[in-house]
Amino acid sequence: MRTIQEALTKMLEAESQPPSEISILLTDREGIRALNRQYRGVDAATDVLSFPVALHPDGSPTRAIGDIAICLEIATQQAEAHETDVETEIACLAVHGGLHLLGYDDSSDAGRDDMNRRMLDVIRSVGLSPKDDWASEPH
Repeated sequence: MRTIQEALTKMLEAESQPPSEISILLTDREGIRALNRQYRGVDAATDVLSFPVALHPDGSPTRAIGDIAICLEIATQQAEAHETDVETEIACLAVHGGLHLLGYDDSSDAGRDDMNRRMLDVIRSVGLSPKDDWASEPH
């Protein structure tokens, strides 16, 4: 869990964001499928989901920017496919989700390439070694 926190902190710093709160839910395939169905109308499991929220109501510099749900089962499978460890994969998914919270969109090739470059830079800055061709499941 510490690596996730370090990676998200580095992501916020790299994106010139103030200290922020991000909640992380680690769940199973059924849990993420239920969230995907309820909030996106997609009845399928996925690797990561992001749920942005508004600025902190009192305008304080610490703000809650959203929630990220990560499926541990899919992360484990993807770690094998990416030939990396689960810790690295979960950190990649957390930063990928965090970039979505900040408004990044990977629905186009250019957006996906930009998000992946930013994510890889952050993950490497915390001492992990993701593959250059890392990719999240379509979601």
